[in-house]
Amino acid sequence: MNVKDEPPVITTDRLILRPPAPADADRMPPVYNDPEVAANTISIPHPYTRDDAVAAIEMFVQQRRSGAGFVFFIDDRATGGLVGSVGVERKNPPGRGELGYVVASAWRGRGYATEAARAMVGFAFETLGLSVVTAHAMLHNPASAKVLEKLGMRPLGVIAGACAKNGQSIDAHGFEMTRKEWRHSQAGDETAKASA
Repeated sequence: MNVKDEPPVITTDRLILRPPAPADADRMPPVYNDPEVAANTISIPHPYTRDDAVAAIEMFVQQRRSGAGFVFFIDDRATGGLVGSVGVERKNPPGRGELGYVVASAWRGRGYATEAARAMVGFAFETLGLSVVTAHAMLHNPASAKVLEKLGMRPLGVIAGACAKNGQSIDAHGFEMTRKEWRHSQAGDETAKASA
C-alpha cells in the first residue's frame, strides 16, 4: 500500500486515527481554538478559524502526497467525537521523524494523547520505516513531557532553541527513540500481557 496515496486508518483500544477530510474544517475550530493549544504548539494560531482549518487540511494533504509528513485526526471510537490530531514529520538526515500531537481540552486527562502517540510511533517505525523518532515538549508543558516518557522515549535534556514560534526561539525538553528501542518495548509489552 502506498501511504502517500492511500493512508491507513489506525484503530487503537479507544481511538480511530484517520486521514483528514474536507468535512473536518467545521469540526476543527472547537478543538484548536484554545489558547493552551496555541501556546504549546509551534504552528497553531489563536484565535483559530474555519479558514485556518481549511488551510491546514490542504497542507496536511500536500505533506502526505510529498511524503514529508503524515497527520491523522483522532476520533473517539465510542462517540465519534474529534479528539485532536497526531502526526509525524520527516526530518534530516533521512530516516528521522518528529512526533507531534494535539488533544482538545475536553478530552485531556484520559490518556488519549499517549494512546494516539503510541500508535503514531508504531506507524513511523513499522509503516514508514523510520529509524529514529524525536519529539519536543516546551518547558512550560510538563504534561507533554509525561506523555513522551510514558511512550518510553529517551530524554535528551533541555535543547536550547529547539522550537521556533512567531520568530522567537523556544527551549524544549528533547526526546528520542530508535526503531530497535521501539521493538524492544513492544516485545516487553507482549511478554507482560502474556504473563498477566
